Amino acid sequence: MNTGRSNRERMRLSEVAAEVTRSSEYMEICSKLGGTALKTVGAKRHVVSKAIDIQRSKQESQYETDEDRTRKFLQIMPHWLNAQYKLDKHNSDMSREEIKKCKKTVTTFNKIIRTMIDEEQCSSMKETMDSINEVMLMLNYTRSEIEYASQSFYAVIQGMRHEIAAESALNWTPGVELAEMTSTEDDLNGGDIHVYYVDDQGERFEFYIDIKATKISAYKANERNRRPGYYVIWSGFDDDDFCGRVLPENRTIKSKCPYYEEKIKEIVAAERQRRSKAQRTLRRAV
Repeated sequence: MNTGRSNRERMRLSEVAAEVTRSSEYMEICSKLGGTALKTVGAKRHVVSKAIDIQRSKQESQYETDEDRTRKFLQIMPHWLNAQYKLDKHNSDMSREEIKKCKKTVTTFNKIIRTMIDEEQCSSMKETMDSINEVMLMLNYTRSEIEYASQSFYAVIQGMRHEIAAESALNWTPGVELAEMTSTEDDLNGGDIHVYYVDDQGERFEFYIDIKATKISAYKANERNRRPGYYVIWSGFDDDDFCGRVLPENRTIKSKCPYYEEKIKEIVAAERQRRSKAQRTLRRAV
């Protein structure tokens, strides 16, 4: 997590989208589609997405800038919205493969948001939400789409900022060697943060934690899934801790370390029981 907290955080979604619509890649796609096709609902957003896809395929530098992340956001946004809508409204009608595909798209989008937050491209919650609404209007999304997307995006931001704050607090917690964001595959399996921990006796532990923004959501998740090694905890942060920002101040994050020390001790105790049970099972098998 970038802890500098500079004021360079504007997402520049509309500015970057406008630049894309003036690009040669965009113009070329438009000329191939023709004027009639461009007037269809959703055409502009998908042309922008395709133009960015072409631009990124030509990019040689491996270094990712703020603008690169913004372009990735705009590229996947229409696919995310479609996938999220399907999961919310048509989940029961979808095959397992379709659900998995949609979840992967949503998770990929969420990871982009998380990186943008982590890199301080969005600081104020209001400014971030305004940026989303502004660029969606520019790309000809309908009012109902913007309303739905705003609600969905707010939920994404809520989850992401609690995860990042939790990751930061964990990395300041005694005994934690490293707490890091999980891969897309691990995230799909329910793990937000991968934790490496060493206790006072030097015993090492490695586990995944699923972070929830509220106590009730953590409780419900634990009730739904009691599989061994699956640890769900509340982030420890209330809305007041964020003070209207996307992320809390460092001093607020550090104040949560005692809470995470307690939670890690509970997880380590459960992990010790799992290890002991596995060893007994192995001895009986031998």
